[in-house]
Amino acid sequence: MSDKFILFNDEKIDASQLMMLTDLAQLIMEDNEVKVKFQKFGYYDPLEKSLNVSFKWKHRSDLDELYALKSDCLLYGLGYRAMDQQAIHELLAEELTFTKFRNQLFMLLEEYRLQKVVLDSRPAAAKYFRTRMRLKRQQNSSQIKVYETKKMPTDLLFLRLERAVLTDNILDFETDFSEEFDALIRQRLSALFELKTTADTVDLTLSLLYLIEPLLTQDMLNDYYYLPVKLLEDIERFKEEKATALSGHDSASGSDETEDVRAKTSQSSTQSAYMQTEISEGQNSRAESDHAREGHASDEPDEIIAGRGQSTSQKDGEGVDIAEELGTENERVSIEWRTPKITERARMDYSLSQQAVMSEVKKLTNIIQKTIAHQNENARRQLAMGRLDRKLVNWFIDDQKRVFYKEDQQSKELDATFTLLVDASYSMEDKLEETKKGIVLFHETLKKLLIRHEVIAFNEDTFSSDQHAQLNIFDYLISYQQSLSPAAGPGIETIAAQDDNRDGLAIRVAGEMLKRRSEKQKFLIVFSDGEPSAFEYESNGIIDTHEAVMKLRREGIFVINVFLSQTPISEAVENTIKNIYNDYCVFVEGVENLPYIISPLLKKLLLQSLH
Repeated sequence: MSDKFILFNDEKIDASQLMMLTDLAQLIMEDNEVKVKFQKFGYYDPLEKSLNVSFKWKHRSDLDELYALKSDCLLYGLGYRAMDQQAIHELLAEELTFTKFRNQLFMLLEEYRLQKVVLDSRPAAAKYFRTRMRLKRQQNSSQIKVYETKKMPTDLLFLRLERAVLTDNILDFETDFSEEFDALIRQRLSALFELKTTADTVDLTLSLLYLIEPLLTQDMLNDYYYLPVKLLEDIERFKEEKATALSGHDSASGSDETEDVRAKTSQSSTQSAYMQTEISEGQNSRAESDHAREGHASDEPDEIIAGRGQSTSQKDGEGVDIAEELGTENERVSIEWRTPKITERARMDYSLSQQAVMSEVKKLTNIIQKTIAHQNENARRQLAMGRLDRKLVNWFIDDQKRVFYKEDQQSKELDATFTLLVDASYSMEDKLEETKKGIVLFHETLKKLLIRHEVIAFNEDTFSSDQHAQLNIFDYLISYQQSLSPAAGPGIETIAAQDDNRDGLAIRVAGEMLKRRSEKQKFLIVFSDGEPSAFEYESNGIIDTHEAVMKLRREGIFVINVFLSQTPISEAVENTIKNIYNDYCVFVEGVENLPYIISPLLKKLLLQSLH
């Protein structure tokens, strides 16, 4: 969907920016599984391994927005490790009337402390926090002006406290209560500059609350800071359940459970709790596992062993279970493989497509065959010494056993295989007919050159997908084993536009099958018309697809995107696709031109496989 934007509360998310922030988050958290999500407030969720940044920084200059978002990553990522959760639980246990005021006052003071902690370890980040504080002071000033004209005394008091903290100027703090009250607040606020630990912040918060609460008549109406109370409770429960499981004193279970079963139990409870939270608290919970060591009650959740179930339907086209290779974003996916029914109409349509591309096929095959023949003529073969040739016929017919060649003049041959992945989502409907011709060109050329390959269409069933399961359908149009058969081909004509596209999953599935091939050169060509779009997969799907592409490239598989559009491709969309595929992309404006663009691409890849 080339014109589709990723939306959250009507906010457009820049995919390249999201990927940049994800790289930063993974770097500072030293964890390649950490994801960045946009929420109303920033915080780190160790159960989800998600670092949430705030979309309140949107609608500012590009540089201000970027610096503020980076400050969120640093503050909530590095700051999470500097927070004492036990001290926070002690604060929450205090019997206070106005809990919204308590929570936001604590976070105001704790963020001030954490900012200094971050800057002590990362002084180069000072420019990000200067921008952050400037923007927060501007926002605070405008809010105070608004609430001075409204009857919201608790919110106004909090904003005045925030102004004193943001400006580092507690001497100017004043309220509408009394001079004596203001002086006491200023005196206690002076401890702000001496905060060393979360426990210190809790003490200062309680000290201020004991002065302020008797004067309040109502709690705050709005949210300016966010303390993820429910998340903290879930983390505490997770630790307790893990400690119970490891100690072997779980009274509910009389059996000796395995680590995986225990982890699934704790995961299930946190999961059900998360389903009831508001969107600002994150989405469904998944505690990940690295199986690195035995857990302990004092561990953080992202350090504790946690297992996940494997779906028996997460198999590739050859029946191999690949659940462990699909990534965290695809845990709840089920995979269904289908083989197309070839009708007489499909055969007729295929014949017409063949005729349309046959001239290009002949040109390509002639070029490649002449190149191979030229290199073979120049090779010194049938020698009495050298390297052993693959062709050993002379061993039986030549008394002198001339079955060697010289390495510097070794004959070249095509040793490659291709997988063509076709996005069969609904947005491809107006592009499928021309896309089929491009795929036919690929198939016929490879078939004539005796290069095995496969063609797979993919889509996600939108209507059956929910938070528990997402059905993804793979149509095996041409299989690897049957790709050189004269009857192979008409299956291409059965491609039909369906629902959504989970690109990262499709690339991972096809990649696992490619890795088992014996050929030296392996190419994965993805035909699509936009960004990934599936159930709870939009912004995360971009990262998941990028990670899938990079993983296969590291394993020696070339992944190339052929981007299809019937309209001019905008710079923003082009940059997004380039960020996903790292410049290994071909952009096609007007899919009627696809066969003429595919031809030089295929030629380049085939010639590459000869070197």
